Amino acid sequence: MRTYIIKSLFIAMALLVMQACKKDTVTVRSAAEGTAPTLKASATDVQLSSETANDNAVTFTWNKADYGYNAAVQYTLQIDKKGNKFAAAREYALDGTAALEQKFTVGDLNNSLVLMGFTPGASAELEVRVKSELRTNVDTLFSNVIEVKATPYAVIVNYPSLYVPAAYQGWSPATAEKVASILDNKEYEGYVNFADASNLIFKFTTDVNWTTTYGWASSTNTDSYAGGTFAAGANGNLFVPSTGYYLLKANTKNNTWEAQKTTFGIVGDATPGGWDNDTNMSFNATTKEWTVTANLAVGKLKFRANRSWDINYGDNSPANGFLKLNGGDIPITSAGRYTVVLNLSIAGNYTYSITKL
Repeated sequence: MRTYIIKSLFIAMALLVMQACKKDTVTVRSAAEGTAPTLKASATDVQLSSETANDNAVTFTWNKADYGYNAAVQYTLQIDKKGNKFAAAREYALDGTAALEQKFTVGDLNNSLVLMGFTPGASAELEVRVKSELRTNVDTLFSNVIEVKATPYAVIVNYPSLYVPAAYQGWSPATAEKVASILDNKEYEGYVNFADASNLIFKFTTDVNWTTTYGWASSTNTDSYAGGTFAAGANGNLFVPSTGYYLLKANTKNNTWEAQKTTFGIVGDATPGGWDNDTNMSFNATTKEWTVTANLAVGKLKFRANRSWDINYGDNSPANGFLKLNGGDIPITSAGRYTVVLNLSIAGNYTYSITKL
C-alpha cells in the first residue's frame, strides 16, 4: 500500500511539471514569428550613365511585415554582391512610419556600387532584400531576394574622407588635402606634398569645423617614414620627417597613422628601363602631377613608387583611366615618344594619361 501511494505521488508531480512546461511553451514567441515583407523592384537591369545621374534609377518597394499585432517596425534595405550571402551588405535604414520604399538616383546607385568595390565599366551583379525587426536583432524577418544588374561608370567619387590641415597651408581644413576611405571601412589614405622644411606638422580632422581631430599619441620614424598612433582630441601634432611627397594613411578603428615618402616612375617592357629599371617621373607642385616624356615601345607599363612593388598602380579591368593599387598592366600599342602623366591629387580617384607627341 505504501509503495502504491509513493508511485501515485510521483506520477502526480510529473504531470504537474509537464503541465507547467506546456504553459511556458505557449507563452514564448519565436524570434522569427510573423510574415516577412515582399520586396519588388521597378527594374532589375539598371542603366547607369553620368548624363542621367539625377534621374531615378530604381525604386524598391515592399509591404508591411505582419507580426500578428500592431507594432512599430524598423525596415532596412540590404544590398550586397551576388553570392555573398549579405555578409558585407550596404544598409539603408528606414523608419517604419516612412513610405515602404527606397529610391536610388543613377548617381547615388553608381556611387554605392563603386564604394562596394565594383569596377566602373564592368557589370555588377547584386542581391537585394529587406530586413524587418521590432528592434535591433529582435523578431528579425527577411524578405525575398531580388537580383539586380548594373554597370557603374567612372566618376570622381566623393569617398568618405578625413581632412589633413597642416602648418604649411595655415591649418585650414577648408583648403586642406584629404585622405579617403574607398571601401568606407575607416581606413583612409591619400597623397600630400610637404615642400616647406619648416612646416612639416599636420593633423587629421573629420570636417572643416574640427569636430573630431586626431593628434599625436605615439610615433617612430626614419628619414622617409613616420608612423604610430593618434588619439581623438590630442593636442600633439603628427609629422613627416622631411620634405617630400607622402602617402598618408589613417585608421580610425585602430587609431594608427603612417606617412611614407614617395617618388614615382614608370616600369615595364614598353619603357626604356624594362621591368627591372624605373624611368623616373618629376613632380610639378603647381599641377600636382607626376610627368615624364620618354620613348615607349609596344608593350606594357605600370606606375610604381620608390623603385619597389610595394606601391604600384595599374589600370582597372576593363581599363577606364582610373588607377588601381596592384592593378593591371597598361598596354602601349604603338611605339613613339609620349608624355605620361600620373595624378594622385584627388584621394581615391587616381588617374593617368599617356599622350603621343
